[in-house]
This record gives sequence, C-alpha cells and structure tokens, in this order.
Amino acid sequence: MKEAGLYRYHHNLETSRTFFPEICTTHAYDEDVEAVMAAGEAGLSVCCGGLIGLGEGIQHRIELALTLRELNVESVPVNILNPIKGTPLSGTPPLSPLEILMTIAVFRFLLPDRDISLCGGKEKNLRQLLPLGLVAGANALMTGNYLTTPGRDTRLDLEMIKDLGLRATREPSPVCSCAAKKRSRCKK
Repeated sequence: MKEAGLYRYHHNLETSRTFFPEICTTHAYDEDVEAVMAAGEAGLSVCCGGLIGLGEGIQHRIELALTLRELNVESVPVNILNPIKGTPLSGTPPLSPLEILMTIAVFRFLLPDRDISLCGGKEKNLRQLLPLGLVAGANALMTGNYLTTPGRDTRLDLEMIKDLGLRATREPSPVCSCAAKKRSRCKK
C-alpha cells in the first residue's frame, strides 16, 4: 500500500490494555498493537489513539498514552464517548469537561512531540469549554461530521482557531453539500 501512495495508517487502540476486556471481547489487545507496529515497521506514519469516557479511570488513560508513546505513533486522536440510545454504553455517565481537559493535558505532557487531535464527541462533551481543549494541549481538530453522529460546522472550528490567536496550517477540504445531505457520491 505504501508503494501505491499510502502515507498514513489509522488504527485506534480504543483504550488501555487493562481496561480493554471491559470493552471488547472479539479480539485480543495484542492484535491491535501488532497492527500498529506493522504499519510503523512498513514506514508508514501511524495515527492511533482511543476513546475516553467508556467508564475507565485516569490511570487507564495514562496507560493508553504511555502505550502510544512506546509505539511511537505520530498522531493521536482523542475521541470522547457520545452515548447513543440502544448501544451497550448508552447509560455511561459522561466525563465532565474539566476531566476531559485534564486528560488532554496529561496526553500532551506524556506525548510532547505528537499531534493530539480532538475528534468525535468534542462538541457534545466539552460544550462551551471546547476552545480550552486547544489550550490544554490538543493541536489538531477533526472537523465536520463523524461516522455515526453529526459533528460541528467546520466554519465554527476555524473561527475558534482564529479567536484563540492560532492559525490553521491546513484548511479543511470542501465538502459537496449534496454528498453531505444524501451520504452519496456527488455526480458533479
């Protein structure tokens, strides 16, 4: 795949090794670690992070950050659980915005030279404290919609970046409104 032009491989670990059995029973944690290692060994940039707010504690988040450091991943997406009715974690109490900000700061401390991205669930869970996620240590944002839930308008994220006195180093790609509305390929 690298020879065909693949630059970055994405594969989240989801959570720490010790909390993983509480979340996933379909495969072993080592399978995910091996996938991340194989991508790195193939010379690919690796994007690997997790999902916080699953019921884990701060010690599990620290353990995840240390594992990501050991795996030498370049980009760390931090997703925050957005409980959806009818799913196994629908009743999980949400993390407070301050606990999320503390987690981002801990990730920045443990991963000082990595890109840390605020991703899925950021707007719902951080609410009015979303800009502080960048102050706490995140240096990237996933903008727009996510796989299963709507996200935040990209223009608001760009405005927030500007209001914080920061500058976007890469503008988001324009999205065709017909594709966004119909979830299909644009024929234009």
